[in-house]
Amino acid sequence: MVTAEVTISKKDLVGLKYPMSLVGVEWETYEEISEELGESMSLHLTFNKGNLTFMPVTELHEFPTSLLHNFITFAGLPLKKNVVPTGKATLRSKTKQYGVESDLSFFISKADAHIIKSFVPNELKVAPDIVGEIDVHHPSDDKFEIYAELGVAEFWQYNGISLKIFKLQANGEYKEIESSEELPILTSEILSVFLRRGKNEQQFTKVLSDFQDWLQNNK
Repeated sequence: MVTAEVTISKKDLVGLKYPMSLVGVEWETYEEISEELGESMSLHLTFNKGNLTFMPVTELHEFPTSLLHNFITFAGLPLKKNVVPTGKATLRSKTKQYGVESDLSFFISKADAHIIKSFVPNELKVAPDIVGEIDVHHPSDDKFEIYAELGVAEFWQYNGISLKIFKLQANGEYKEIESSEELPILTSEILSVFLRRGKNEQQFTKVLSDFQDWLQNNK
């Protein structure tokens, strides 16, 4: 067996245009890379038991991310829910050898138990109630295991056409559901409709305005 050490500079990572994965990465190396890049970097990192994936972030990715963030935040108002957005904050468990940066994350049912942190703990104590992944460049199916192990109640996936909502079951696996249990007014169907509108229409604010009207009429 031949072992080779691969050195990748921060400049090389910043210039990534496509996903890149490394295997056999130690947890400490993952931590060092994550801290060096910082959360402001336009890359998402996923660590899964020694496999480290770098995912570049584009406008095509960020547009539906922003749109879905607004939909979830707006939905909390008529439901009088305390919706706390934690964005792409890193979720880690050194014990389980997982580290992930979701595209969106929210505390709702557990909002009162959550404390906003200025650092990334190595052991996640309270998982977000909802995480979202925007799969316009790369599928996030490999994250089902990670989010289940971390205890995330709902995993939302958007593939650029439709959005699916998955609920964590007692057996530790996700099952697809039609409407969110955290925000019951939101269904996969209605979210898919408005996300498609956001993709196809030029008037971003009109889509948001129509969504707010829909919320008021269906609360």
